[in-house]
Amino acid sequence: MKTLLNRQIYEEFTQTRLVTAQRFVWIATANIKTTGLRYRNRFISFPDFMAILVNRGVFFRIIHAELPSRPFRDRYEHLDSKGSLSAGVEFLQCIRMHAKIFIVDGEAALVGSPNLTGAGIGAKSHMKRNFEVGFLFEGEEETLPFLNYFDEIWMGDPCRSCRLRTVCPAPAA
Repeated sequence: MKTLLNRQIYEEFTQTRLVTAQRFVWIATANIKTTGLRYRNRFISFPDFMAILVNRGVFFRIIHAELPSRPFRDRYEHLDSKGSLSAGVEFLQCIRMHAKIFIVDGEAALVGSPNLTGAGIGAKSHMKRNFEVGFLFEGEEETLPFLNYFDEIWMGDPCRSCRLRTVCPAPAA
C-alpha cells in the first residue's frame, strides 16, 4: 500500500493506472463532475475518457450518491447519442454511497477521500485542488477486498434491509 496526497493522486493513479485500464474500471463516489484529465497530450473530460476506453473494450461500473453534475450529464448524453457509450457504462445511484474507491482491472485500487471530480482525481492545479488522501493498493490480493465490497453493493446486498429504501431512486435489489 502506498499513501498518495493531493496532486500525487492525479500523477500516480489517474495518469498511470486509470488511463491504462484494459478490462474494467469500477468507481464508488459520492459526487461526479465533468473532471478533466490529460490523455495522450490533450485535456479531455471524463465522459470523453470513458468513451475512448469503452471503444477499446473497457467496461465501467459507477456507484454514486448524488446525480452527476449537469455538465457531466450533458457531455455523456452527447457522446451516447447512438448508445455506444452506455453499452459499456453502468450507473447505480445509492444515496448512502460515501466511499471513494477506484478499481482498475482488479489490479489497482485507490481508496480514500477523492471523489470523481477535478479537484479529487482530476487535473486541477495545486491552487484549486482539494486536500485529499488516497491509499493505492496494487495486485490482486490487495485489491480483492475492495472488489468484494463494491460487488456486494452493486448486487444489492444492503438494499434488502436498508432503511432508506423508500426514498432510494433505484434500489439494486
